[in-house]
Amino acid sequence: MARAKTIAREGSAGQMVQGRSVATLGRGMALVKIGKAPRAVVRPEDNTTELLKKAARALDKPGIDRSVVFRGPNADRIFAYSAYPQDPTQVIREAADGTKVIGRLVDGRFRASKA
Repeated sequence: MARAKTIAREGSAGQMVQGRSVATLGRGMALVKIGKAPRAVVRPEDNTTELLKKAARALDKPGIDRSVVFRGPNADRIFAYSAYPQDPTQVIREAADGTKVIGRLVDGRFRASKA
């Protein structure tokens, strides 16, 4: 995240004012925010160690639940792909209703096998 550039401007009494330029209001007039910016509040559950623990728990279990994959208003157009165990050059496309089709990926598109 980029930090705002701190600028120095001369005030009406000839003194320098340091802060972040917020807006230019007109010729020779600018709105400058002075003082320290408040620190972002981080919830304890968003702490790095907590997120790492959650990721480790999720990755410890094999597979993904079907309800997570086939969810939403377009669930009928969502497919899950996996490698075909007998022939690694082919893939299995599984639909939300459980139907499985064996085929290949050609130019980024799934093509069903003829046999």
